[in-house]
Amino acid sequence: MPFPTIEKLKAQCRIDEDNTAEDDLLMTYALAAKKRAENYINRTLYDKDIPETDPDGLLISDDIELAIMLAVGHFYESRETTAMSAGFKALLEPYRFINLW
Repeated sequence: MPFPTIEKLKAQCRIDEDNTAEDDLLMTYALAAKKRAENYINRTLYDKDIPETDPDGLLISDDIELAIMLAVGHFYESRETTAMSAGFKALLEPYRFINLW
């Protein structure tokens, strides 16, 4: 199960907890946001344990979770293609791995 929880996603998007009509959509957005974060920082994000085979792997911390939530809120509110918010990149920048070879 990806971070954040469906309850946190609903709170981010201001959706009532008992409204389940868009749960699948929110989870799709969360998976897409997680993948977008991974692509931006050039690292794989993990919910729990980092495999020994992935020395650059990273656990999802509170600020990374917030970046994912910001992206989900953005996807939910702006269903058309638009630029990602600066907050998303600002939260992820400290974790960015740039290979210089």
